[in-house]
Amino acid sequence: MRFLFTTFEGGGHVPPALLVARRLRERGHEVMVVSDEANRAQAAQNGLDFTPWRTAPNRTVLGAADDPLEDWNRRWPPAVVRAVCDAVIGGPALAYGRDTLEQIRDFAPDLVVSNELLFGCMAAAEATDTPLALLTANVWCFPTREDLPPFGPGFPRASNVFEQGRERTSRKMIARWYDAALKPLNAARAELQLEPLSAALDQLQAAELILIGASGAFDYAAAAAPPFVYAGPLGEAPGWARQGGADARLLSEDRSNVLVSFSTTHQGQREVVARCIRALADLPVNGVVTLGPALGGATLPSAPNVQVVEQADHDVLVPGCAAMLCHGGHGTVMRPLMFGVPVVCIPTGRDQPENAARIAWAGAGLRLPRSAGVGAIRRAVQRVLAEPSFRGSARRLGEAIRREADGGLAAAERLEALAQRSRMA
Repeated sequence: MRFLFTTFEGGGHVPPALLVARRLRERGHEVMVVSDEANRAQAAQNGLDFTPWRTAPNRTVLGAADDPLEDWNRRWPPAVVRAVCDAVIGGPALAYGRDTLEQIRDFAPDLVVSNELLFGCMAAAEATDTPLALLTANVWCFPTREDLPPFGPGFPRASNVFEQGRERTSRKMIARWYDAALKPLNAARAELQLEPLSAALDQLQAAELILIGASGAFDYAAAAAPPFVYAGPLGEAPGWARQGGADARLLSEDRSNVLVSFSTTHQGQREVVARCIRALADLPVNGVVTLGPALGGATLPSAPNVQVVEQADHDVLVPGCAAMLCHGGHGTVMRPLMFGVPVVCIPTGRDQPENAARIAWAGAGLRLPRSAGVGAIRRAVQRVLAEPSFRGSARRLGEAIRREADGGLAAAERLEALAQRSRMA
C-alpha cells in the first residue's frame, strides 16, 4: 500500500512522523514524505522518499529564528491562535492544498497521513476522496475533546463544578478563535470544489482516524473515543542529536546530574536558559545544557559546574540524571519520565503548558512560569532533588508510559488497517 505523509518544519513533530513512516516502509509499504526542505536530511536518515513543498511555505534551515509562527513572541492567547491560523492553518491553506493535490495525483496514495495543523492538506484529501488520518506528536491541540481540559491554558484536570464550567466555557471560546482561519480555508475549499465550512475546526471531521502520539497514562489517564486513538509516545532522538556530539562523559559520578534542554525551534528561550544556568551555578550539582539548532552559537553565562554543548543524545544522558529542567515539549519530557527522572517545566508556549500541567498532576515534577527568576528555579531544582516523592511519581508514570512505548509500530498498524479497510470498501 501507499502512504503519503504531509508535515512541516516545526521542531518536535517531525521525528515522530518520520518514525511512523519508517515503520510502514519496514512493513513493506511505499511511503512518500512531503515537508520543508529542512527535513530532507532527516527523511534520508530514515530511508524515506522525500519531496519538499513546492508552493507552500518551505523552510530550509532547522531552528531558524525566522519561524513564521513567532508564537513565542505573543502572550495574549487569541493572538497565539491567530498566529497559527495565519502561518499554517488558514493563510497558506490553498498552497498546501494545491501541493498535496499534486502529490495525490502523482503518488496515488491509499492513505494521506497529515500533521493536525495542515488544514489545506486535509481539504485536498477530502476533495479527492482519499482516506485521511491525522497524526499528532503530542496531546491533542484543539478544543474538540470534551473529556479533557481545552488545550492552551494548561488547566489542571477539573475536580469540581466550577472547574468543569470553566472548561466548557473555555472550550467554546477557544474554538471560536480558530475561525480566524475560516475565510482563507473556505477560499481554498472553493478552489478544490468543496462546500464552505461554518467553523474552521469542522475541517477536522474529514479525518477517519486521529492518532495521538502520546500515552493515555500521561494524558490524565484518559480513554479516547473514536476517531481518537492513543498510539503511545513517538519519541526518537532527532537526527542532528545522533550525529556524534557529547555523550556519557558529560555526566558526573559524584554529583547529581541535572540536564537542561529547551526547544529545538526558536522560541525566544535564550534568557530562560541563561537563568537556568545561573540557578544551577550555586548548587552542588553537575549541570549539562544541550542547545540544539535554535540556540547554536548563543552567548550564555558560564558556571564552573555547568557544561554547555551544542548537541547530545538524551537517551545517553537522561538515565544518569537526577532531574531535568526544560520547556515541557512532549518529546522532551517523555525521556526523563520513561527513565523515572522528575522534571521542572518552564513552558514557553505551544503544547508545553499542557504537558507541564500533566506532570504536576502526576506529581512527577514542578511547573514554573516563564518569568520565573533564578531563585525560583533554584528552589524548584532543590525540591525535586530532595523530595523522594517526585522521583517515585516519575518512576510510576514512566512505567505506565513504557507499557505504551512502541508507539511507532502501534501507529503504523492502525494506519495499515485503515488503508486496508478503505481499499476493500
